[in-house]
Amino acid sequence: MSSANTKLKGTLLVKVVYIIAGIAGYASTLLVPDWDLLWRSALADVVATVVVFLFSHFTGNASLYDPYWSVIPMWLAVWWMIELGVSGLDIYDWLILAMVFFWGIRLTLNWWTGWTGMDHQDWRYTDLKKKTGALYPLVNFSGIHLFPTVLVFLSCIPMYEIIEHQGEMHGQPWMAVLCILITFGAVVIEAVADYQRRVRYNHDGSEVYKSGVWSWSRHPNYFGEITFWVGLFLYAHLVEWAPVWMGAGALAMILLFVFISIPMMEERQLANKPSYQEYQKRVSSLVPMPPKKG
Repeated sequence: MSSANTKLKGTLLVKVVYIIAGIAGYASTLLVPDWDLLWRSALADVVATVVVFLFSHFTGNASLYDPYWSVIPMWLAVWWMIELGVSGLDIYDWLILAMVFFWGIRLTLNWWTGWTGMDHQDWRYTDLKKKTGALYPLVNFSGIHLFPTVLVFLSCIPMYEIIEHQGEMHGQPWMAVLCILITFGAVVIEAVADYQRRVRYNHDGSEVYKSGVWSWSRHPNYFGEITFWVGLFLYAHLVEWAPVWMGAGALAMILLFVFISIPMMEERQLANKPSYQEYQKRVSSLVPMPPKKG
């Protein structure tokens, strides 16, 4: 079977699975009509995650979950706008919500571009399977599926506040514009980082790519992801003077990338690329900074 056919069949499977997951998630909320919308959304999110997990488990590929990270915030945004209405949204609200879709569409397309089909699984999941053995199904559900779902849902709560309290801007307009620019800039950084690595990187992956934005940060894509969620929280804070706890999602994103994602990636790079240690000495780990000379 050609690679194009493999990718096409895999893409169709992903679409079918996500449609089933979405229907199952929404159907679950009909059982609890008296629940608050946010709690019903959380239930739907978890049920949809369980459906995706079941398919990923029986197909033997946990990467079936990968696009969920970028798809579910857009799905939640549409649902919340339908339930809560949009008549009160002002231009700043629309712009920040547009950034959510800009982020989600771009990240989903980036995943699809690098995905070859159901024969492809993220190397981290493969490593976890080797390390955990018989416990892998539990690790797969809790660590690869449920944990990211909870993390992203927490990070989306500021978006819920923006829609619920639409038009209730307590800050100055320039503050809203600044938050919008932060989220826009974050998506651009991610897009540039992914493009530069995908297009200019040597195909066998034996050398360290250290040009463009990668000469200022070893993980500019992670920096962009963190910045996006922080920008969304800051905007929500302007709308509702959101309590500090509402930044739990953004904080969790920072902790995830700093203490889990970056160490895993660094360990892999050091093991496979002899020149990576020198790259570590010269280039900032996360926040873009001018590289050290030497």
